[in-house]
Amino acid sequence: MDTSGFFETFFNNAKYNGILIIDTEGTIININEAFHLRFGYQKEDLTGKNFSVLFTEHDRKIKKPEDELHNVLVEGSANDENYLLHKDGNKLWVTGESVLIKNDDNSKYIVKVVHNIHAQKQLERFLLQSHDFIDSIFDSITESALLMLDGSLKVLKANRAFIKMFNLEQQPTEGSRLAEIENDFWKRADVKQELVSFLTNNNNKVRMFKLEEANGAVQTIALHGKILEGTQAIEKKLLIMITV
Repeated sequence: MDTSGFFETFFNNAKYNGILIIDTEGTIININEAFHLRFGYQKEDLTGKNFSVLFTEHDRKIKKPEDELHNVLVEGSANDENYLLHKDGNKLWVTGESVLIKNDDNSKYIVKVVHNIHAQKQLERFLLQSHDFIDSIFDSITESALLMLDGSLKVLKANRAFIKMFNLEQQPTEGSRLAEIENDFWKRADVKQELVSFLTNNNNKVRMFKLEEANGAVQTIALHGKILEGTQAIEKKLLIMITV
């Protein structure tokens, strides 16, 4: 199979892979159309300039471009994940790989393939911030017991009201099973069945149960389940709210 024109076809036709061709000194020789579309630069904006112009001032100060160039020349390839400066000055989080290419005439150049993953990075940060937000919400609610479970009905977290309602000595261990919660209520088959119904059918109908307290008294509690996120079972999180 003749693959001599493979790279040229890939370079010219790629729509999602921004590609830079760089010499061994880091000077930009060419960019493809996908790089222009995703990062704003025309070929004439970058040709003849060192690829370090695409890095943030901070990354240039810590010599990230030099380190990347050194790694690809020594190892033959290098992976990277960092900010890339869009032509409009905005910082976009990118990932990619640089590969050292050797021609038949012993000349060398570097092909750098760049993926824009800024949206994914923003989502990761949002989820981290949301996690902190959920923590604060859990800690602030005192009138309802809250229990968060994953798609396998393993404990993710519980609030202080949950610990008090079920007379627990400490917070349930993250990743523990319901049966490991030190209260017989969570070992009941009908309770587990209802939680499975919440999770699999997104059935958020309130269910009433009898809870026997440590002193022998019995009170009626209401269980309400809500799926927070995720489309697949392993990604789902189930929030259980228990009220008297």
